[in-house]
Amino acid sequence: MTATDSSQPVSHREALLRAGMAEIFANGYHGTTVDGLLKATGVPKGSFYHHFGSKEAFTETILNRYGGFHGDRLTSWAERDLPTPAALSGYFRELARIFVESGYRHGDLAGKLATEIVDPTDPLHHQIAAIVRQWRVQLESILRVGQRRGDVRTDRDVHALSAGLHALIDGAFVVALSTRDADSLESVATAIEHLVAVRATG
Repeated sequence: MTATDSSQPVSHREALLRAGMAEIFANGYHGTTVDGLLKATGVPKGSFYHHFGSKEAFTETILNRYGGFHGDRLTSWAERDLPTPAALSGYFRELARIFVESGYRHGDLAGKLATEIVDPTDPLHHQIAAIVRQWRVQLESILRVGQRRGDVRTDRDVHALSAGLHALIDGAFVVALSTRDADSLESVATAIEHLVAVRATG
């Protein structure tokens, strides 16, 4: 989900990861094949198995990269000199921009794969759940800091607020994917601010 400089040469591993992210977003886990990745990248089959060993291990690496991207972006916005509601809506606007610029493909990878990998004994199922938990823990930490400094509402606890934000963000990508309406994403960014901001009294 990050912009890259395509003029720079990349390793076989990096070429496969970039192509894999795009393929899994477009086709899902079951629709992405090793042969398709090799064709898209020109990487030899032996190199794929040297770096990853299996399609499942490759997908685990993709998910780690996806989770790391979200964690880094959320941290970056939280560290800016902004009120917490503005920082969270800015984070969402950045995700929305990437989503629109990707042709409405690069939305919620964890959510997409969760609809395919439903067996609770599947290691990928556990990894998807862990990514979501980690994101929620990070979000709740940011909300607690906002509550302490007085710019996040305290009439709801951070668990409830993070659940609401999660629902808003996931729902926004689903709706925008079906409607291709970028304006709906902006309205969600505004709704995020309203959800977490301190409520006016009187």
